[in-house]
Amino acid sequence: MIDSIGGFLSGAILGFGAAVPIGPVNILIMSYALVKFRLGLAIGLGAMAVDVGYLLAINFGLLKFSQNEILTQILAIFGALFLLYIAYLTLKSAKSLARQKTGLSGGFWSCFIKGALMNILNPYIIGFWLSVSGVVMMLPSVIMGFAGLVVSIVSWVVFLSFIVSRSRKFIGAKTQMAFAYISAILMAGFAIMLIFNTFLKG
Repeated sequence: MIDSIGGFLSGAILGFGAAVPIGPVNILIMSYALVKFRLGLAIGLGAMAVDVGYLLAINFGLLKFSQNEILTQILAIFGALFLLYIAYLTLKSAKSLARQKTGLSGGFWSCFIKGALMNILNPYIIGFWLSVSGVVMMLPSVIMGFAGLVVSIVSWVVFLSFIVSRSRKFIGAKTQMAFAYISAILMAGFAIMLIFNTFLKG
């Protein structure tokens, strides 16, 4: 019993450590949650589905090829292009808000796919989960550790989407437009960092 609780709590801490830091996924969640709660939630669940898939694949030894340098570079290129595409969409949403129209749009599943692609096309996500999987495997209860990790990520996605969507009532169009511009700049910055870290760093 103690091992199960300890494993669950340790997994939950790992999950929050992975989910909470501001990165492309959280920026995208906030951008879409400002439109609708379920869209921000869809982004987060899509990204989380890939995270869980990576963790399971790693534990079954299915991602041994992931450390291939050429594959990493290919993913980095497509990942950077995807981030730039998201930045473009976000920039368009800022212009729509300036014309008093709605911002980012899309359905639940299209947002789910965007969230999933955000993590699929980021080679450093695989590296992160490779390191985390080693920690999970050393927990007193691996199953409860995995459960804690999933629960904490889902909780963060729901919490972030809910808080941002509820705050929309108190945020004017100009503030939303400014957030959209900042989000677009950050996405473009993440794309540049991805290319720099993959091809130029070191």
